[in-house]
Amino acid sequence: MAGREEIVGLIAYVLGDKNRQILVARGLDAVPKESRIAALRGLQDLGWIGHNGVADFEESYTLTRDGRRIASEKPAMSCLEKCSREHVEALRLVDSDAEAHMKRGLRSLVAIDSDLGNWDSALIHCYHLKRLAGQSKDHSCSAFACFHQGKVEMAQNRWDEALESILNANEQYVEIGDGKGVAVANRAMGVIYAHKGDHASSIRCFESSLSMARMIGDRELEAKAEGNLANVYDLEGRYEEAERSHKRCLEFFLETNDLASAARTANNLGVLNLLQERFQTAAEYFEKTIDSCRKIKNKGVLGIALVNGGYSYARCGNVDRAVAYTDEGVSIFKEPNDLNLLALAYRNYGCIEMRSGKLESACDWFEKSVRAAKASGVEDTLAACCYEYGMNLIQAAADYRLAKKLLKKSASMFRNMGNASKARRIESTLATT
Repeated sequence: MAGREEIVGLIAYVLGDKNRQILVARGLDAVPKESRIAALRGLQDLGWIGHNGVADFEESYTLTRDGRRIASEKPAMSCLEKCSREHVEALRLVDSDAEAHMKRGLRSLVAIDSDLGNWDSALIHCYHLKRLAGQSKDHSCSAFACFHQGKVEMAQNRWDEALESILNANEQYVEIGDGKGVAVANRAMGVIYAHKGDHASSIRCFESSLSMARMIGDRELEAKAEGNLANVYDLEGRYEEAERSHKRCLEFFLETNDLASAARTANNLGVLNLLQERFQTAAEYFEKTIDSCRKIKNKGVLGIALVNGGYSYARCGNVDRAVAYTDEGVSIFKEPNDLNLLALAYRNYGCIEMRSGKLESACDWFEKSVRAAKASGVEDTLAACCYEYGMNLIQAAADYRLAKKLLKKSASMFRNMGNASKARRIESTLATT
């Protein structure tokens, strides 16, 4: 465990304020609790303190090896990696007495926390930023905070709260005439509506985002909005339109060397092939995404591609690779408890166990996938999990009653989401069962 001197030294280094350093030097208990927690949270986000500490904010924290080095050596800022320097600078700005510096630091921390997936820290910084922005009537900062609060709520599958936050941000972007903010907010609302199964509203938001992006001449935002529209076309079974849009987006992102967006688009093309049950082609797209994400260290998209790739290989009969990819995907989504992706991973395990002839274990996994999908609130995921469970029961000639119930529910959900062709295929299966 870390000793008091190591923690005190590390906090003093990060805060970098002489008066605060004197206060800290008198002992950690002399530091106001709210400042102590904020400092330790910042250190934890930097990776200098392990995430397994308990909340007494003192000796219970374990310093990483890099944290111990920094505490003992107190290196110059120029010796740290760029991301660490930016993070430390943001923490120091937040600790400033000048409101403008505090807001700038909070904006930086919100962006950093969001990129790192530190959702609790991001929310706390959003709340602080909104409070400061409200006091000074700074609509730009307030919109930024509301938008990022909504992004955090989206990441946590809290769709109703996310919609309220993004709507609030959008109203403020409109008020201050921020065209790019309006386009980005509409795109986020489109994603929320798509996850809630309201495709008409989703398409309306994406089209608004696309129109605004073209109006302000932002080609990157235009491509991203078009890619989002293509995802909804996927869900509605409009595969040819979707494929053309995805391929245009992929070409643009490769031309501009936007590897992160290119990886997402390759993943979307894989999903498009999954929906058409072209599993080998889908697996090839997911392999491209996985390879790219490992190179650019994009953990979020990597996890999605691993889960999707695991399903593709399960359906192709490559059980070993299906297990390896699904296991790695679960390791990424387990800690943030992303129920949407975990539901799809559990579905993978059900398919894998069924391939191995383990009906009871497979049913346990499918049950778990349906429960997680319900809890996630993502309509298309629930429809997919119900479909997979029902079809596997039919193929195993087991519990036709439950199978029909699951497939009826899946067909109804796909029809409500606008994918009539998928609903008809399921209903055709039901008619012959």
